[in-house]
Amino acid sequence: MNKIFGLIFITFLVTLTLPLISAAHFIVGWVNNASDGTPSDGQITLLWNPANGIGDNLTDIIGPSGNSGSSSIYMIDCELLNTPCSVGDEVRVKVINNGSDYITGYVNISVTGAGFDVMPNLTLNSPPVINNISVDDIFAIPTGEIDLTPASTTEIICEGIITEYDGNSSLENISAEFFDTSASFYGDGDDNNYHYTNDSCYLDLGYGNSNEAYFNCSFNIEYYSNSGNWNCTAEVYDNLSISGTKSNNTNINTLLALSMPSIADFGIVDALQAGSEIVINVTNAGNVKMNLSLSGYAVNINDGNAMNCTMGSVKNISIDYAKYNLTSSTPGNLNLSEFEGFYTNLTSSPATEEFNLNYRQNDAGPGSEEINQTYWRIYVPGGVSGSCTGNIVFGAVVG
Repeated sequence: MNKIFGLIFITFLVTLTLPLISAAHFIVGWVNNASDGTPSDGQITLLWNPANGIGDNLTDIIGPSGNSGSSSIYMIDCELLNTPCSVGDEVRVKVINNGSDYITGYVNISVTGAGFDVMPNLTLNSPPVINNISVDDIFAIPTGEIDLTPASTTEIICEGIITEYDGNSSLENISAEFFDTSASFYGDGDDNNYHYTNDSCYLDLGYGNSNEAYFNCSFNIEYYSNSGNWNCTAEVYDNLSISGTKSNNTNINTLLALSMPSIADFGIVDALQAGSEIVINVTNAGNVKMNLSLSGYAVNINDGNAMNCTMGSVKNISIDYAKYNLTSSTPGNLNLSEFEGFYTNLTSSPATEEFNLNYRQNDAGPGSEEINQTYWRIYVPGGVSGSCTGNIVFGAVVG
């Protein structure tokens, strides 16, 4: 009886343990150091079966601290996948980003019936490097700072040199952002006051040797771009979507400028009358809040006249007969007393007046400029006739 019991017991143990025995199938491969000298040891490889999706994966550390215990080598048992590998399955391996940006594309192999398979070699990708970057306008003087163009755009050039140790043919795209450091940041949305983006910069692969490239990112910035410290940050991508960035700062100078019609027509004015009110629009063509300075002359500066006329015994209209109001309109006919009361005398010497005309904030297009109206009348004294001409000098003063 004892012998029979022992036989049954041994058979039972064998039946339980056989299903737990499984053969390993190792995928082994070599990873070359990056072209810039960065070692592959310590990087992480990832193995997966594309038929089952990359979510079912295994990883190994390359080198002595990994499964292989040997420099530059990884070793992964594909039988340990959630869906174990079988003969004929495709498996793939690549180096993934551990935060260093040193990765690879993938290599693949079909699983054989042997105990292991050797993958084709991988080589670490070297991230592209922007060695230097400069930013300036297209004017030779002054250097290192930007002068805007009144009521127009100014071209800004952000340029530099890229080193790509894997060969410049692997470079895919370079973009850049130019922004006011006090009002914006890299990655912010565009606004003509403080942020510009160029997603398709010029890339010259013919520059230098096969591991170098030149880039040029241009921006047409508006006259109302904020003054102060600005930053250009360029970012270059390679064919594995790994990027390199570099920045440089410059200064946009204050632009104090205005624009307005070149001719103001007072129309027909009878002698001993104040003419009808006319409106002269003043547009801020710069990037700073402004007040006005006003003065006038007929023929020569400081001649004491507002206009010189072709006929009459006097032929001049005195400077104080040209008057303005910078805050409100007074339509209709006015007598001399009302004319004197509602308007301010123009003077031969520049007079600074509060105008509070802000610089443009709206990017909507034509019609979005910052404009204030000014209101003018002229009184024609006796002894004057014919056609009269003169000059009103508008000046911009920091508000």
